[in-house]
Formats: sequence, C-alpha cells, structure tokens
Amino acid sequence: LETELVKQDVMKSNVFHSGVLRQNTQGSILLNALMKQPVVRGSLLGLCHLLSSNSEVLPGSVLQPSFFNTGSTGISSLRTSYSQDGASSLAALREVQKLAITGLNLIALDEGSSEGDLAESEQGLFLLKRFKIPGAVHLLPLVEYHISAYCQALQLWAKSRNSPSEDQSVSSSRTNSSIISATEDFRSTLEETTITSLGVLYYLVYYSWDVVYTLLSSEMKRVSKMEKNTMCNNQSDDKKENSRPQDLTVETQDAANNDQSQPSLFKKLIQLLALSSSATGSQKVSIMNQSLKVLVKLAENSTAELLISFWHLLSSHTLLHVVCPEIPLSAVHLTVRLLAMLIHHQKLAAQFCCHSECILLALYMYITSRPDKSAPEMLWFQLEQETVRFLTKCVRCSSPSLLLLGTDCQCSLEIVKALIIMLHRQWVKIRRSESNLSAYKDRIVQFLRDTVLLLHSLSQKDKMFHEHCLEVLHQYDEAMSGVRAILKKTPNLKASEELALDELYPPEPEVDDQEMDSS
Repeated sequence: LETELVKQDVMKSNVFHSGVLRQNTQGSILLNALMKQPVVRGSLLGLCHLLSSNSEVLPGSVLQPSFFNTGSTGISSLRTSYSQDGASSLAALREVQKLAITGLNLIALDEGSSEGDLAESEQGLFLLKRFKIPGAVHLLPLVEYHISAYCQALQLWAKSRNSPSEDQSVSSSRTNSSIISATEDFRSTLEETTITSLGVLYYLVYYSWDVVYTLLSSEMKRVSKMEKNTMCNNQSDDKKENSRPQDLTVETQDAANNDQSQPSLFKKLIQLLALSSSATGSQKVSIMNQSLKVLVKLAENSTAELLISFWHLLSSHTLLHVVCPEIPLSAVHLTVRLLAMLIHHQKLAAQFCCHSECILLALYMYITSRPDKSAPEMLWFQLEQETVRFLTKCVRCSSPSLLLLGTDCQCSLEIVKALIIMLHRQWVKIRRSESNLSAYKDRIVQFLRDTVLLLHSLSQKDKMFHEHCLEVLHQYDEAMSGVRAILKKTPNLKASEELALDELYPPEPEVDDQEMDSS
C-alpha cells in the first residue's frame, strides 16, 4: 500500500503535467530522457521503480546514503553511517525518494540557463553547449543510495567465498550467514536497480552542469589539498633526519583511508567499477559499461581544472584491472575513450605509464592478443580505430610528462609492435575483399592513413624503431607494401602521407629501359 501511495504521489506531481512537458526547454528534455521506460536499453526498470520501490533495502547491516552539502539547492548534509535497523534504512530511502520527486518538479520548471551564463573557467572542454539545471542535483542522493547498496552487496558476496575464521563466535557466524543469504536473494534485483541508477546518473551528467560540478568539485579540492600537504611535508622532511619523501600517491591513499566514512558519489562510482570488474553475475558487463559511460561523459563535460578529480581513478589502478584478458571488449573500448579525455591534464597523462602498473602496456597486449573471442570483428576494428586516435593525441600532446617512447618500460617496445599488427590485420581484410567489406571500406582506408602517419611520427622520435620492428618484421614488410599500393591510389592523398609512406617503406628503384635492353 505504501508503495502504491508513492506511485500516486509521483503521478500527481507537476512532472507529468502535459502543459509542462510541452515546453521545449532543457529541463523538459532532461525530464523526457529520465522518464524513458526502461531508462537503459536492455534493462527492465525505469526511474519510477527507483522512486517507489523499497525492495533494495538489505536487512541487517545497511549502508545509508550520504547527501550532498549544496547550500544553493537547499539539500541538507547527512553523514554516512551503518544502521542495524531496517526501518531506519527504509526511512532514509523514503527521504531520498521524496527529494528526488522535488528535484523532478524543479527540473520540469527549469528552462536551463545556457553556456553564456557560465563563467569562462567553467566552459567544457569537449562540448559546444551545456546547461545549468540545478534541480537535477536533488536526484543524486537517490542514485547514491542504490549504488551504495549494491557495492555493499558485492563486498558481502566476496566475504561469503571465504570460510569464517575459527575465532569467530557462533552468533557472529550466524549473523554473517544471514547477511550473505540475504545478499544472494537480493542480488539480481540489486543488479537491475544499479543499472537503472547508472542510467539516470548518465542523463543527469549529460544535461546538467550543476551535476558535473557537484560530482567533481569536492574531489578536485581534496586532490589540491593533498598536493599542498605533499609540498609542505617534503619541505619539512628535508629538514629532518631519517625522513622519507612522500608523493601524491601516498597522500592520496592516506587521505582515502582517513575519509572512508564519507566517500563522495564520484568515489563510489570508482568503487563500483573496481568491484564489478572482479565480481560475477549476469549483469556484470552491463554494470561495468554503464559505470564507464558515466565516467566518460563526466570527463567530456568537465573542465581542465576539474579533470584532476580523476586522479584517484588512475592512482588506484582501477582502470588497469579493466584492461585485462578477462574483461569484455566493450569495457576496454570505453576505457580508451576515457583515457583520450584524461590526456588533456598533464598530471593525469603522467600516470598512464607507471612501469609495473602501465595501462598503456596492458592496452597493447590486449589488442595484440584479442582475448575476447566472442566479440565481432567490427567491434575489434572500432577499438583499434579508437586506440590509434588516442595514441595520435598522445604523440601530439605537448606535455613533457607523457612519454610513449624512450622509457625503460616495455610499452615503448609494444607500441610499435601493436601498431604494425593492427595495420597488418586491416590490410589483410581489404586484400581479401570480403563481401561485407564495402560497408566500412572507407573507414578502414582512413584507419590505414592514420596508422601510417602515427608510425611515421614514432619512427622520427624512436632511435630504436627498426629494432622494435624486428619481431614483426614479416608483417611490417607485407603490410607496408600492400598499404602503400592502396594509399597511392587514394584520391587527395596528403603530402605528409606520401612522405610517411616513402620513408617508412621506400619504393623500389625503377630499372631504366636502356639498361634492360643492353642486358
């Protein structure tokens, strides 16, 4: 009965008033996106389920959501706490549901101020137009509640794999067994609810600048504070004996340990990605992909200043666990798109290659080995295409902290090998003239052109370029000969491309006709 009353409240609200929805405003556009049923393709649920359901409340130890402290929107600030009372958690869920309904009404009445009203420092790096929709912030606690519940369920599920220790009391063991059993029962429902919550969060990030700023600003301030503390600690350590220098990574870890009681929604999103990458379940891939889509959109709508908020994502090496043989191709593809955004911040780009924790090396190995045997050829081509674009941006990046070559990391060797293998694969595909090739032949030709230019750029900077080609020399000779023949027939071939072809694979000298006659 209580659930039905909530549904009736939602249906009676101005959110669904036809007169409001007929207005062609940014608020109504966001509202229409949120009201899709289902909100994520392939899922079963929509936002109405999040606003009315109480089935996600876990009995026993329940994590209550932390609300955002945003005085301009009137949202109160509560601390994250653990409650042994299921009714208390249900009350917390009801509060965030009511707050979300209020937010929907505000969104419906909000026309959305355009980018002209934003300060110059708040302009996005990658989107031409973005809007301030402050009412959207009111939906974040609801999203956070469901993501927190699923993260807790994953942690309990992981604990269930280990047998209880011998020194555990009987009552404690029974309590743990009860929680684990409840987690298993709710697992399928929690997965669907989490996917829906991530779908809602994606649209909030996509349309509202206020949501982007709320998610990233607190983390940006935390990282900036860590950097200042690091400088002060290093200066102080220089004056002390037997002191060891500290870096930002250590400071980040220490601060994370001290701030576990109040993790932000952005931190929880990173935690969700980390947990889901090692979890099992029918919706594991969907949750990983939805998490990555939100992170990509956050980076796209971010500013140069706010990008530093992704420091924890890189320093925790969460993405490194995503780019591994066990992970499906779709998640790796989204990871490459995210890296292509983060490269715009010098300190983030410096984290790509950390020798033993090198995400670039992991990416090259993934592409060359192609571990996801279920992925279609077209998706592999999209990944290789996105990778070449990303590496081209890396080469053109003026940041001295980003080095693709000349390091003692194996990635300096593997980048050349990976590009040659990718070039050879696509050349073979064109040579075979498969029946379904005509649909994307132009894209493959463009890929060949981009890869040749990238290889040529690397050859100019890599003194060991020819040595790096030795392991794939046969593929290099075959591919460059064939690619040269294809591109020479391509109309409007640029002078830089012709130069790259000539220097990478010089043409064979033509034999003079008189010399042939005399012979």
